[in-house]
Amino acid sequence: MIGHLTGRLHTTELNWVILDVRGVGYEIHVPTGTAGRLRPGDDGRVSMWIHTSVREDAIDLYGFATRDDRKLFRILTNVSRVGPRTGLAALSELTPGEIVRAVHSEDINTFKRISGVGKKTAQRLILELQNKVDDLALDAPGSAASPNGDARHDDLRSALLNLGYQSSTIDDVVKDLASDADDDDSVEDLVRKALKALN
Repeated sequence: MIGHLTGRLHTTELNWVILDVRGVGYEIHVPTGTAGRLRPGDDGRVSMWIHTSVREDAIDLYGFATRDDRKLFRILTNVSRVGPRTGLAALSELTPGEIVRAVHSEDINTFKRISGVGKKTAQRLILELQNKVDDLALDAPGSAASPNGDARHDDLRSALLNLGYQSSTIDDVVKDLASDADDDDSVEDLVRKALKALN
């Protein structure tokens, strides 16, 4: 099983990257904004924590900026009827700290912010995650919230940078969306709005 990879980012998209490791390109599914959180070394290479999923018809790689992100993804996908897509959506929408706090406070509404998660799934997540997330870092590196308290806008900025937009170009758009965004908007919703504004 592949557990860790170091290489150069060849291609970055919203929810996947291609990591070039000595000439071999690994296509890796990632939570939104992950590429923007990776810290290149002096040689320009980045490291990712990898979860390998082996099925009869495919081998899928899921990549994360921190070990806690990967651990939380594994915990989430061990919940009954929660698959990798929902696990990635959870880590795209919420920081590890937000998930831990939502579990401890039994905050159903926080989990309902995740794309595809309704009340019953939120209740199941809270029930099955109890006592399984206590040793996770409440605020993983690179996942701090924005000054206005909404981590979605940090993820939005990272996603736009990953898509090739210059910082000076996206700052005004992110600022406008930060003031106008609805509470129910997911990171993906904000990215779509931002791309519309930029184009």
